[in-house]
Amino acid sequence: MLSAVIKRTAALLFFVVLIQFPSLSQTEKQDSLLFISNNFQEKNITVYFIPVNIKVKKDFLESVKSLYAKSKINFYPFLLPKYQTEKDELWSNPPLDSLRYSKQMKVLRDKYFKSFPSKDPNAIYYFLIKGFTNEDIHAYSIPTKALGFIKYNEDSTFLKSLAFHLGSTLGLEASLDSTNIMHPIFGNQLTWKQCLQIRSFPISYSLYDDYEFVRTNNGLNAYYFWNEDKDGWIEIDSTNPLKSIIRPYKRNSLLYYVKIDNVFFNPLFKIYSKTVCAMHIIGICTALIILFFIRYKLNKRITDSGFFKRQTFRSLKFATWIGSIALVYLAFWLVDWYYQTSILKSHHLKDFKGLSTQELMQKMNDKDLFSKSYNANVSSFVFHRKDQEWYVFQKDKVMYFDLEKVNDTLKARFAGSKHRVELKTIDYVHSAQSHYIIFRTKDSTGKIIKEEVFNHLGVDLTKRYRMKDPAKRILVFVNGYRPVSISNSLENNIEDVKNKGVEYPDSKNYLYSYDRYNYWRPWNEIDLLFQKRINPSEVWYADGHHSVSTSNHLSLVNFSTNAGIYPKPCKRNKHHLCKYTTITGKKKVKTIGLLALKPNIDGFRLRKKHGRIAGKNLNQILNELPNNSLNDTLYIVSHSMGYAYSLGIIEELRGKIQFGACYIIAPENARSGKINKDEWREVWQYGAKLYGKRKNAPCLQDGVAPQVCVKGLKESNRIYFPKNMERKMGYFQSHFVGYFTWILDIKKDKKGHINQH
Repeated sequence: MLSAVIKRTAALLFFVVLIQFPSLSQTEKQDSLLFISNNFQEKNITVYFIPVNIKVKKDFLESVKSLYAKSKINFYPFLLPKYQTEKDELWSNPPLDSLRYSKQMKVLRDKYFKSFPSKDPNAIYYFLIKGFTNEDIHAYSIPTKALGFIKYNEDSTFLKSLAFHLGSTLGLEASLDSTNIMHPIFGNQLTWKQCLQIRSFPISYSLYDDYEFVRTNNGLNAYYFWNEDKDGWIEIDSTNPLKSIIRPYKRNSLLYYVKIDNVFFNPLFKIYSKTVCAMHIIGICTALIILFFIRYKLNKRITDSGFFKRQTFRSLKFATWIGSIALVYLAFWLVDWYYQTSILKSHHLKDFKGLSTQELMQKMNDKDLFSKSYNANVSSFVFHRKDQEWYVFQKDKVMYFDLEKVNDTLKARFAGSKHRVELKTIDYVHSAQSHYIIFRTKDSTGKIIKEEVFNHLGVDLTKRYRMKDPAKRILVFVNGYRPVSISNSLENNIEDVKNKGVEYPDSKNYLYSYDRYNYWRPWNEIDLLFQKRINPSEVWYADGHHSVSTSNHLSLVNFSTNAGIYPKPCKRNKHHLCKYTTITGKKKVKTIGLLALKPNIDGFRLRKKHGRIAGKNLNQILNELPNNSLNDTLYIVSHSMGYAYSLGIIEELRGKIQFGACYIIAPENARSGKINKDEWREVWQYGAKLYGKRKNAPCLQDGVAPQVCVKGLKESNRIYFPKNMERKMGYFQSHFVGYFTWILDIKKDKKGHINQH
């Protein structure tokens, strides 16, 4: 009965579509029927227009409302007040790759939103400008990002540019069809396939490109800037002392000034990423001199000695080689130690006399002036200006400032740093895992009468340290490789990468409280499905992205070549003809042999090593006052390259948090790492089956990351694609995170089920 009703309803819908759209092709009719059958609700999106140094007619923007009405998306335009900049001129031409905002764009964006911080987080923003240096460029935006720059004029060119870039924000790709709305110059037609596409995937409202640093309250080294008078006092706003302590960011590296006065420690050149100075060379030369002197003495003894003594001296001779190598290593370690404890501890930046804070920060981006040095310890890095001179020094995690009245004016003085929070007024002492700022207000006698605690972002924690630490469930998503593409399938993503030949830089090892890189959310909102099941107190996203060179494929060329020759899924899954594949030269080989199965151990270790940095950052987050992660429970969902990265996080948090569950989806190079399943309540590995009984056919295998068992797990810990999912399997499809929502459909009494918390 129910089946008959469904059939009649479908037939009625199809009849409606045929009447309503008589001129559509058969494919378009199917797309329109699919769109209607999904019963999409109306969606309203706000678009803010910000005129930059120009006047704009509000009525002219009203036409934006109906541009995508066919997809049941209504844009509501709001014209904000004109924003006046210091310079009124044409804009420099934007980057050619359409993947990065220019420095000029970033400066305007950051300055504007700093002036107006209460922005709508779920809206699209367009700066309306006079135009670019190249008159043929009418607009610039980055696909799937909610920020654009459009040349304003009151004609169809502006509206066409607006329509195109709104579509790009929604995730549509450019079209060669001159009638289509996504044609860069002509067209205003929206197909039903495009309607389905933009309604099937969530919209990202990010204002940042995927290359730039987005501020977050984690990073091993906190940076501070302030100005002092000749007596060491910092002028402050009595209502908000933090305003005078500029805190632009945290980083996982230290920046040190390469023009060091001491000739022995002034950097001369680099070998790989290692800076070499005169002291390194002196250390090596000293080691060699000692080596040759000892060898000379031993050779003389060997010549004058009997057989047994000769053997003893020869052993000593070998030991001197080992000792010399150790001495060279020690020389490098001692110089690095001296950098950290002396050169970086306090240094006068003579060349920057008179520069403002902003000017100094710009200089810090110059690689010829400042060099990065990874620092595994959590510390503070301070730049302060005194009597027009800049100084830099490295300090501990907790920065103390004393507030006192000087000539009836409240001023602050830096009072030092420690690795613990000490509050004299309540006799409180706590070891610090993260960065804090403490203001201690003193009376005329020097007695502390008030203490305030802030984190690096400026959040007031003063009242929190009195609160009880609740037990929390922490969920961490660890993504894998991020292709440079906006396509809505993994295969198209990889195809774009093959054509463009570019990759995003390796992970910066920060964590975010949202899906910063849109890795999980666009694909059937799989992260939300996990969240609903695990019901976490906090959710964090770690970026496990690294170059293809760290995978078993070793390079993009290898991967592209392999993907090109690997057979597509057989049309008849019951009668597979894919056991063998014919390659160049009409040579017939086993298809399974084409998979990248040889472990890239070095690449795996690199990702794991970087994961440890993310683990240190996560440890900071979870232990911000008054929290202590010991009573929290960790849940990890990793995909692809993210598996190796997650092992680094786990290694860093071991003994500092309780382990709940680890869900490993299609791990890349699974045999190079090991997980201790006994320390977890449950561990599951999900993916295709490569070996054993009921293994998947060769054409259905995961070619991106061939699936082998994670070390430390047993067959009972592995869950494979269900039979009814075979139509969504293949070289790319078996790896695509969006096709793993079946994990959440596993029944309660079956292995691999994720319990409802």
